[in-house]
Amino acid sequence: MNTTRCPEAAEASRGPERRYQLKRKRILIVEDDRLSLIVLRQLLTAQGYEILHSSEGWDGINRARNEQPDLIVMDIRLPDISGLDATLLLKKDDQTKSIPIVAVTACVTPEDKAKALGSGCDAYLAKPVSIRSLLRTVESFLPWSS
Repeated sequence: MNTTRCPEAAEASRGPERRYQLKRKRILIVEDDRLSLIVLRQLLTAQGYEILHSSEGWDGINRARNEQPDLIVMDIRLPDISGLDATLLLKKDDQTKSIPIVAVTACVTPEDKAKALGSGCDAYLAKPVSIRSLLRTVESFLPWSS
């Protein structure tokens, strides 16, 4: 392929490494389950995202305020406050209300989904999370071109 004729194709062929150089977006994962955290961290790091982590809701709220991540991946069942309550607080706060929040949870009933979206979550993914769904959802909020 002649890369001088098609610079976009040449750039895309460089994969995640090139994306990393273009714009490294930060994602805060609020997750208390160690295995879920490891999986999420590995998947998102492999895509070039910088990962921040909190295992509790209150700490997640404080990290979101202080670190201003580009996206939050929020578990619903947390040891101190629920991810729904944390989301409500983040969406009411002028510092954090514009940060997209993706609920990633084992709470999988239609009512659980409605509660998550009603609390202010911008998207909802049920565990076990499909890799394709996770990456598609994250990329919908964090496109590489911006």
